[in-house]
Order: sequence, then structure tokens, then C-alpha cells
Amino acid sequence: MARYFFNTVDGRRYPDEEGADLPDIHAVRTKATLVIGELLKEQPADLWDTGRLRLEVADEAGEIVLLVEVSLTCDIAA
Repeated sequence: MARYFFNTVDGRRYPDEEGADLPDIHAVRTKATLVIGELLKEQPADLWDTGRLRLEVADEAGEIVLLVEVSLTCDIAA
């Protein structure tokens, strides 16, 4: 198993200090999807401030192995 870190960026950077031990890239993808889902669920209004949420998954060496990005646009005036 390898340790992966799920760092979030929404205009500011929030590093994952703990990380998670995962067996393979499929598990990394699943965890990344769950993390993004939780972030959207917990703070949906915050996403509209920047219009973008990025999850950078890095390995123990600090290399980004997966990038997930959510962006919002709205053509209708609020």
C-alpha cells in the first residue's frame, strides 16, 4: 500500500497532512470522488465564491497522480 494526500484548492490551498493508505489507483479514484462529494455536500455555497474546486492527489514523493476539478458557471442572473 502507498500513502496518498488529498489536497484541496479553492482559491486557497488546504494540504492534507494525514493522507490515506490505499492499495492502487482505482482506490485512489474512488476516495477522490468521495472526498469531492463530501466537500460539495458540506459547503455548497462556498463553491460559488470561486466557481472552482480542485482536488490534487499526491503520492508520498509529492507527485500529483490524480487531479479532479469541479467548476461552476451560471448564465442566469441570481
